[in-house]
Amino acid sequence: MYKLTLIVSLVVLVSFSGSWAADDFITIVPGKYKIKTTTRSNMSPNPQIETQEHCVGKASHNTKSFLPDDENCSASNVKKSGNKITFDFKCTGDERMPAMTGKADASASSSTLSSHFKMTGVAQGQEFSVDTTSEGSRTGSCN
Repeated sequence: MYKLTLIVSLVVLVSFSGSWAADDFITIVPGKYKIKTTTRSNMSPNPQIETQEHCVGKASHNTKSFLPDDENCSASNVKKSGNKITFDFKCTGDERMPAMTGKADASASSSTLSSHFKMTGVAQGQEFSVDTTSEGSRTGSCN
């Protein structure tokens, strides 16, 4: 379960840190955000809730910046409406992360951001499903 938690944490941290040039993107107002992440999994009876502060320095975020690994993961079925994107994703996996597939969405306003990931795969011979929701509020400028 620890390895799976580490993988999910990686997905969430990467979600709000990268920037890539693409047609389908959302705009996030740069600054410091307090982000609450709730993760539910079939491998754990209790949801994991974590709150962290992150500095978001780039304004444009596309599907690639929400994926955990840009070499082994790809997005498809990308749809954009306003400042929200939805997409399917597939990660082939490697020694750091198991193969998985899922659906995701991300959105932002002038002072909030959110993302939702539902993923499934096999880790250490066991099927897993993970549902992660992150909600963030802008708390100020980055130091």
